[in-house]
Amino acid sequence: MKKTLFYSLSFLLFAGCSTAYNTPFNNSQMNQTSVTITDDGTTTNYIDETTSAPSAVIEEDLYENFIADGIIYIDFDGTTVKANLENNEQLTITNTEIPIGKIADTKITAVLSSNTIEDSENNIDEASDGIIIQYKGTGKIKYILSGTYEGTVFIKNKKADAAVILNNANITSSNGAGPVLRFSSELRTFIVVPEGTTNTLTDSRILNQSATMYDDKKGSVYSKGTLIFTGESANQTTGELSIINSGYKHAVYSKDYVRIAEGINLNINVKGTNGRDCIRALNAVIIDGGNINLTGKGTIEDDESNGIRVDGEDADEDDMTVEYTAGAGFIIINGGNLTINTIAKGITAHWKSTKSVIDDSEYTAITNNSLLCNNYLLGTTATKPNPFVEINGGIINITTTGEPYEGRTDDDPSCSPEGIEAKGALTINAGTITLQCTDDALNAGGNITINGGALYAYSSKNDAIDSNGSSGITINDGVIVAIGINTPECAFDCDQNPLTINGGLLVGLGTSNYTAPKSGKQSTGVLASSNYGNANTTMAIVDSNNTPVFVYTLPSSTGEVMILSSPDIKINTNYTVMKNVSVSGGTRFHNLYTTLPQISGGSSTITSLSTTSSNTVYTDSSVTSGFRDGPDDFNRTRR
Repeated sequence: MKKTLFYSLSFLLFAGCSTAYNTPFNNSQMNQTSVTITDDGTTTNYIDETTSAPSAVIEEDLYENFIADGIIYIDFDGTTVKANLENNEQLTITNTEIPIGKIADTKITAVLSSNTIEDSENNIDEASDGIIIQYKGTGKIKYILSGTYEGTVFIKNKKADAAVILNNANITSSNGAGPVLRFSSELRTFIVVPEGTTNTLTDSRILNQSATMYDDKKGSVYSKGTLIFTGESANQTTGELSIINSGYKHAVYSKDYVRIAEGINLNINVKGTNGRDCIRALNAVIIDGGNINLTGKGTIEDDESNGIRVDGEDADEDDMTVEYTAGAGFIIINGGNLTINTIAKGITAHWKSTKSVIDDSEYTAITNNSLLCNNYLLGTTATKPNPFVEINGGIINITTTGEPYEGRTDDDPSCSPEGIEAKGALTINAGTITLQCTDDALNAGGNITINGGALYAYSSKNDAIDSNGSSGITINDGVIVAIGINTPECAFDCDQNPLTINGGLLVGLGTSNYTAPKSGKQSTGVLASSNYGNANTTMAIVDSNNTPVFVYTLPSSTGEVMILSSPDIKINTNYTVMKNVSVSGGTRFHNLYTTLPQISGGSSTITSLSTTSSNTVYTDSSVTSGFRDGPDDFNRTRR
């Protein structure tokens, strides 16, 4: 059985708005009452339309470039399976292996398997009940699956690319005996959903079930190589694929990487409480397009459901090996419409160097010859996984619902229901992102850089945006609303590292336990709640002509401190802060006006907000200097 080897760690204790406590604490510090803000998106009519060049573009990953050497048709009708090679006679598949033709001068065979145990003596590892289609050549094959079937479909083609076309296929694994689809190819497997088709894959396995033997493969759809979900073309009317995990490990698992392309409606549901992640991969997940809905309801302690998780390495205690790919372990989102609802993290690039066994002398490192290494990572100097997250576009909506908990050490059980997490760097270049989470909405073990896009980051119990990198948080452009108002958390947390604002339109609501911004290239204000107003009212910053340069309607809870910035607030210019104003018109993103409205009424609270080129941060005299300078914060370590 595959396991990850964890080490006992010694910890550096540092001040920060995070949730792992390693010094004595009391219940009031751990069992805080969350601050709930209801925001279903109705407070926005702004969609980010900026663009950023996609990353990890690999020509061979485009289905339009897949040229098949042969096509196999597989028709299901209950328990009856018929198959034929293109232009050949259709054959009924039985429990006796039969040839159904040749592709690239290598025969392809099919057999119905009813294994209920793994037979290592006879080299049988299927342990599944279903059909096995075996090909030992290197030609490219299209498998067209149609009809309804109960059993595992095992495409056994170790050295060949394949495209599995789901033509109104409805497949359920039999009696908990194995995954729904299993692929042995170490190369690419395309899962293609044609225009107008509706397809369902249901994994009946449940963790620790009795009376049946289930294959230990980790996914309802399991692959040793790359999995690419796609439509037939980017311009087609999308077909639909639903993957249902009843409660055994992950819905989709790849020992290489997963890519989701245009032209597909992909619904993945881990509906059993014993299930784990919607998508898990060893090396990477790359999303280029499609409409994707991920729901994870697994509640196993210390292994609650994530939406997307990339591990970066796979350690095996049985043979003391560790499989990894240099430079991999990352997540890239180039586009698409992605909705995630999970108990634990929405998206996580999970590899952590302090838990790695790659450098352990007792382990043998096996280089996984990933297609990423031969393409996107060609020439990389990285020698270990690089768990970064990069977002270049798309519409992303993530909701996490789990109760955050962490032990006193890094090996204790924990649940961190963060929205988007990178153990390395996290970069947002474009996209419209809405995160509503019980833990940090955005979290990075490294630096966070926002170059564009529209981001709503709300945490009911922890920080909105939390960086643990030495360069902290850098905002160069974009529209940002960050809310983390549950004491002692904050909107922007980067410990004693810099929060630097060089551009963009942003507002952050937090507590007096906040990270104070450093002087950047754009004017930034820090205001106390007494000067920006009460819940559900609108505040504004106006120039000498009473023309607004910044307008924000406060939510149902306002916090203690507001950090704001706008390119319309110029240096060496005097502004007035107004509260309780009335507004008319304008465009807003989660109540932050991106196109300024007309305002009227209200009362002034600060009449001398201004910055200079040498100090671009204005701090309200009613605001404390931030938690970095005081003893209020606890010694804590973010996982």
